[in-house]
Amino acid sequence: MGIDRHWVISTFNQDPSEIVSNIDGSFEIYNQGEKNFIPKHLRKVGIYKRSLHSGHNLSDYLHFIIENYANLPKEVGLAKGNLFPRHTSKDIFLKRIKRKGFVSLYSDNKTFQAKYKTFLKFYFIAQQISPGLYLEINNDWYKKTRPPGRYYNKLDDLFIKLFQRPAPKYNLFVPGGCMVVPAENIVRWPLDLFKNLYEATTYIYFPVEAFHLERTMFYLFGAEKE
Repeated sequence: MGIDRHWVISTFNQDPSEIVSNIDGSFEIYNQGEKNFIPKHLRKVGIYKRSLHSGHNLSDYLHFIIENYANLPKEVGLAKGNLFPRHTSKDIFLKRIKRKGFVSLYSDNKTFQAKYKTFLKFYFIAQQISPGLYLEINNDWYKKTRPPGRYYNKLDDLFIKLFQRPAPKYNLFVPGGCMVVPAENIVRWPLDLFKNLYEATTYIYFPVEAFHLERTMFYLFGAEKE
């Protein structure tokens, strides 16, 4: 599997050495922060790029897909510079990357317990319902502290654009957007779609569309395409 999997590591003022030392296959680092956070040997061994400081990792993933759409590796690993321990433990990561096909790289034992609004047990908010997959009520809660989206103001707007239907009431996604994706799951979508998504997630620093896209990536890259 080694040479057929290429990793795209998005980082901001973080040293990704621990991730690099535990991955299989080739890699490149997209650095949105200061250069001196990336050790010199990593800049020489892998492919090192300075990238737009968009405030989130998804723009780097999209940039890679756009630049390499016609010549993708068999599998693409998408990882943040702070992947562990923030989004998963190293032990679980090492187990999951042995698998083939779509792989979620999210794991947090605490989220297997359902989250409710304060103490109202009848008002469900979110829960990890299967290893790596998080179920969240679709209420655009993250919009409250963000300017309105220029392209897709609501999660439903992006779902309709991508899948011709509104988002489900309870939406399934991979928090952090870290995953392994087979190339065929990427190219089943047209290149122009990824260009549109890049624009929609970079026109300002950390737009609300980035939150929306994080919540659609499982459907883009993991779920069956109707």
